[in-house]
Amino acid sequence: MLKFDCARNALRYLIREYKIQEIYIPYYLCSVIRHTVFEEGAKALFYHINDNFLPVDNFPKESYILYPDYFGICGKNVDELVKIYPKLIIDNAHAFYAEPKGFASFNSAKKFLPVNDGAYLWINGGRNNFKPDQERRKVFDRYHEKLSKTNLLKIELKEDSIPFCYPYLAPDIKSADALAYDLMSKGLTIYRYWDNLPQSYNEYKFYSRLVPIPL
Repeated sequence: MLKFDCARNALRYLIREYKIQEIYIPYYLCSVIRHTVFEEGAKALFYHINDNFLPVDNFPKESYILYPDYFGICGKNVDELVKIYPKLIIDNAHAFYAEPKGFASFNSAKKFLPVNDGAYLWINGGRNNFKPDQERRKVFDRYHEKLSKTNLLKIELKEDSIPFCYPYLAPDIKSADALAYDLMSKGLTIYRYWDNLPQSYNEYKFYSRLVPIPL
């Protein structure tokens, strides 16, 4: 395990250490990670994801691929992808307690713990010894029990998953905005992930209609 001040520098290390010339990254992604790839001189090959957050197309098997465990709910997707792609790099910024898998994986402490920085990188596996925050999972489960019937996302968590938030996909933008406003009026901070995307992209629904409810 290697320690860094932030997740993007863990990725920066991988690009430099392994002389990565090009890497597949999703359109639906934090701009900081995207810009890190550009700054390091690697070629970004963008890919789309479907409604289950899985890549739409197949990749050349030996390619470097960055895949985020979106909102910490995509552990089953990770398990599926690591069986196919030996150079899969997993962005666990939203899945701090996830076990390291794939060619490499990195996480971010500040999204889960009361710290200003701190990120960890595992290469070729390893073990995450951080004690899982089970209370966070219980809060997630309570939200899911209450909202699953109207949430348009199909959420199937692994037993050991500790999500970052409860992602609620509303049927339309008006409903999403109303929910976000209601939650903010109760003192919760609601973000929209991430930058705006063209309306023709499937991912636009996530930007415009997905409300990440803090746990």
